[in-house]
Amino acid sequence: MCKVFAIIALCFVVVPTTSPKPSTDMRILNGNEAAIGQFPFIVSVTRFSVHRCGGSILSNRYVLSAAHCVSCMDSTGKFTLEDVKEYSISAGSNNRLYGAIIAKVAEFVVHENYFNELHDLSILRLETPLVYSDTIKAIPLDTTEVPVGTTVTIAGWGRQSTNGLLAKNLQYTTEKVLSRSECYDKINLDSPDIYCLARPVNNGTCIGDSGGPAILADKLVAVANFVFRNRCGLDYPDGFAKISTHLDWIRAHSDICIE
Repeated sequence: MCKVFAIIALCFVVVPTTSPKPSTDMRILNGNEAAIGQFPFIVSVTRFSVHRCGGSILSNRYVLSAAHCVSCMDSTGKFTLEDVKEYSISAGSNNRLYGAIIAKVAEFVVHENYFNELHDLSILRLETPLVYSDTIKAIPLDTTEVPVGTTVTIAGWGRQSTNGLLAKNLQYTTEKVLSRSECYDKINLDSPDIYCLARPVNNGTCIGDSGGPAILADKLVAVANFVFRNRCGLDYPDGFAKISTHLDWIRAHSDICIE
């Protein structure tokens, strides 16, 4: 099991900068800027119209994200849902601030076994269905375990550093799947429901990337959950919730069919 105090979720609320010339080079650490339509399934989950997390389109009415993106948890592990009226999603644009289609969230469901870094998943039902296009599409789910050592792609609008600014344009990079024993050795966590993803120092996910995707062969394999020891880019793996072990839950709370 994990040392709970050492792990931080990736979705701190961000206050918009008032700087007259903010840097746009703030992103998934040392990532690459995504091309238009490269990740048509990714959305920005916003609260009060401010980016909070990433998410992935399951269907034109449902989005998959992280549980902590839509809830608050106290020191005992008890969580309460935020007010759904405060939430919407932005789809169809790589620019977090411009050009997106906005859809209000009607309801969200958090995994019933969510506790600290485990089962950190939520499903958001939209008030009105999305209209698919070249830049708005659902992503299929991978139903199998990703082999150790496999390289997956991650994407998001998260910060470049723990206290940095959010990305203006969508960023992506790659990380490698570690074994459960390697994960335990590095961050004292061993769970069949988590992928530990390794990357170089000063690379990988950061605050604001929670709920975003890990992708392999154009399928969703995991959802971003946490970084270790309250700092982004350290020499520790990033934590992602596995899709393959949560398929029944996703099916039960959305309208998608999983073969």
